Parts: sequence; C-alpha cells; structure tokens
Amino acid sequence: MEDKNTDFAFAEARAMLALGRLDGALEHCPPNVQRIFAAQILRGTLVGALRQEGHLFTEARFHAWFAGLTTLSEMPSRHASAPRALCEGILIELAHASWAPLADIALQLKPALLAPHDLQSQGDNARTHAAIEDARALVDRHSPKPQPLPFASLSRLYDAVAGSLRFAPADRQFSPIALAGRRFSVERPAPSSPRWAIEMQYGEWLRSAGTLRCALPFTGLIRMDVLAADDPGTARTSRADALHTVASNMFQQLGEATRLALECSERLSGQRTTSRAPALFELLGGFGPLRSAQIESALGATRIGVRGMVAILEDRGMIAHSTIAGSHLHALAASGSTGPDKDIASAFTVKALDDFEASLAHIDELLAGSGN
Repeated sequence: MEDKNTDFAFAEARAMLALGRLDGALEHCPPNVQRIFAAQILRGTLVGALRQEGHLFTEARFHAWFAGLTTLSEMPSRHASAPRALCEGILIELAHASWAPLADIALQLKPALLAPHDLQSQGDNARTHAAIEDARALVDRHSPKPQPLPFASLSRLYDAVAGSLRFAPADRQFSPIALAGRRFSVERPAPSSPRWAIEMQYGEWLRSAGTLRCALPFTGLIRMDVLAADDPGTARTSRADALHTVASNMFQQLGEATRLALECSERLSGQRTTSRAPALFELLGGFGPLRSAQIESALGATRIGVRGMVAILEDRGMIAHSTIAGSHLHALAASGSTGPDKDIASAFTVKALDDFEASLAHIDELLAGSGN
C-alpha cells in the first residue's frame, strides 16, 4: 500500500512541476514565441482529434490533405467522423479560445482549410458541434470550485467520461458471418470516443482554477487504459502520468517555438519593419507546410506579396518546397536545434527566471500541504 501511495504521490508531484514549468515559461515568453507555439498547439489538436477518430495518416499526408491535394486516409475507418467537418468544428471552437494567440491562429487558418469536402457534411458538422457542446457541459458540471491541485477534479472528470453515453469507450462489436457452411463471429472496430472534445475544454478549467494562466487543449489527457483500470491507486497514478506527459510535451514544443523565434530574429534581422517574411516564417514554423493559396488567406496577402515573402526566405535558405498533385507546398528548411531548456532560458531576463523559480517553490508548498 505504501508503494502505491508513493507511486501516485511522485506522479502527481511530477505533473505539478511540469505544469508549473510550462506556466512559468508561458508567462514570460515574447509574442513571437507565443504565436509559433499557438500554431503548434492548433496543429497538434487537429491531428490528435483525427487520429482519435480512427483516421490513419502521416504528418505529410495531413498537410497535403489540409491543402486540398489528397484524401486524408486510403482506408478510413467506417466509424470515423468526416475529417473536414471535424477540423472545421475545432477551428471554430478554438477561434473563441480565451488565450488570444490560439484564437488568432484558429481564425487565420480557418479559411486556409482547403481539404476536400465531406459527403453528407451537414450531419457531420452537427455531430462535431454536439460533441463539443456536450464536452463543455460535462467539464463544467463535474469540475468543482477552483482548487490549488487538479487531481481530484481530474478523477471526477474521468468518472464522468466513463459514465457518459457519448464519451465512454464503446463495447466491442461482433458480426456473424457464414463461410463454407460454417458460422463465425467477427469482431468489428467499435466507434471511437470523441474524447478530443473534452481534452480541448479541460484547459479552460485549469485556467479558471489558477493552475495555468493560458487555456490550452490537453490532447492525450483522457487515456482509454485508465478508463478501464480496476485498481484506484493505479488509475490515480496513470491520470497524473497523463497530465505530466501532456504538459511536458507542450513545454518541449515551447522550447522549439523559442528556437524558431530566435532563428527568425537572427536571420531576418535586416528586413524592413513592414516585411511580412517573419510572419510567414512563424506560420510555417508553427503549423507546418502550406501552399501559396493558404498563405494568402491566412496572412491576408496578395499572390505577389506571398511570392515576395517566399523569395526572401529562399534567399536565406530558410524555406523548402515539395510538389504534390502539381502544387507546391512551402515548408521551413531543416536546421539544427538546441535543447528546449537552453533555448527558453536564453529568451528570458533574470527577473523572469527569478519569478519562475518562485512559482515552482509555491507549487512545492502546495504539494507539501495537500492531502490529495
């Protein structure tokens, strides 16, 4: 019993330290880092939701599909939500996010979604909207007053998911078939749980509780194996591990965003203040490959303006191109990277780092005094 108590106490402490580290870094990072990071988070939310729904694809295939150059999957699951309707619903929802950089990039990229239209899209749009609204209601209903630590609330949220008709994992399905005069039962893939909708809402609760200053989607927070866990101690540890993993991954993304912002500042330092090339660099660095028509709509630029931005990045070896179905996708050229901790530290003042250390010390006090 003591080992299990030690396990979940350690897991929860790690999770809080990861959240504190992310929160402290977000408080002091400059606007250009925030913009790149927000685009990374948006892409991760879209990709995570599509994969949870049963779509199988690579990152390259996602960007080609988003640009309208191919289908998303060769053999999509018959239970998977229509991909364009799903992404449209998420973009609309995140366009109303309380964190301005995330809302801004969602608004920018909504018209840049050129993916093929889904069949029967009206019904698919309604289902996506219903999942988001049900998730919002579930999170609001099962999240108590703001608390210094999120673990009791997260436990209640998991219980609510397990008891929800919409969000609980579906039972396995079997279909009878006849072959050579014999009858068999064949297991069919069960409909997926749209837990992405809950993960998208949970960041707002963390913000209202004072745990995070920015409401971010926590893609990957609701784990199917934890929902099925029988042992309460194991489930408690696994929930904390999931929270730690998501927060740590976002901190690493923030480190990459910081590296990209520093590279942009250094290599484009001689540009006129009116140049839009840095904005294109941030967009491609955060979200990923886009075609010219998408860049025009996302940045509100003309075709000639986009050509000028691309030419500036080409002259400095900062952009690469690929051709799919006769169209060009623009992406950042590969470059070396340094560790995220070093990058983030180099972007902050001594005062900012002192404030960050103070916030971690406050978390230690909360953990020491908590009975959770």
